[in-house]
Amino acid sequence: MSTQLINIFRSGGVFMWPIAVLSIAASAIILERIVRTSMFHVQTNHFVRFLRSRGEEGMSFFNVSGEDLFKMPVEDMEKLVEQELQMSFDGMFKNLEYLSAIGAIAPLLGFIGTVSGMISSFQSISSVNKVSVRLVAGGISEALVTTGFGLIVAVVCLAGEHVFRFFLTARAHRLTEEITLISRDSRISRSNAEAAGATD
Repeated sequence: MSTQLINIFRSGGVFMWPIAVLSIAASAIILERIVRTSMFHVQTNHFVRFLRSRGEEGMSFFNVSGEDLFKMPVEDMEKLVEQELQMSFDGMFKNLEYLSAIGAIAPLLGFIGTVSGMISSFQSISSVNKVSVRLVAGGISEALVTTGFGLIVAVVCLAGEHVFRFFLTARAHRLTEEITLISRDSRISRSNAEAAGATD
C-alpha cells in the first residue's frame, strides 16, 4: 500500500511537493486548533460557572476577583467581561485564516500541475508520428494526480475551518446570552437591595 502511494505521489510530478508541504502545514494547524478549542471549551465552561456563582466557583478569564467584579456598576462589569471575551475569541480565530489560505492555494497548485501534465502530453504527441496510450499516459496521470491531491487538501482545510468557526460562533452566542442574563439578574438584585434599604 505504501509503495503504491509513493508511486502515485511520484506520478504527480514536481507540483506534488508544494501540495505535500501545504498538507503537512494544514494538518499541524488543525491539530493545534483541536487542542486549543478543547481547552477553550473547558475554560469557557469554568467561566460560565464563575459568572453564575458570582465568582465563588469556576475560573475567570482575567485578574479580577468575583467579589470585585460584582461590586462594579453593571455597565462596567459588562464592558470588562465583553472586552476579555473578545480578546479570547480573537486568539481562538488565530490560524484559521492560514487554513483558509491553504485551502485556496492547494487546488490552484493542483490545477497548475494539470496544465503541466497536459503540456507534457502534447509535447510527447508532437515529437512522434505514431501516438500510443503509453506515450501520453504519464502527462495525463500527472494532471489527474495533482488535481486530486490539491482538491483533497482544499476540502479538508475548508471543512476544518468551517467546523471551528461554527463552534466558536455558537460558543460566542452562548456566552453573550449568559452575560445578558447575569447582568439582568445583577440589576434586579441591586434594585431590590436599594428598595429594601430605602424601606428601612
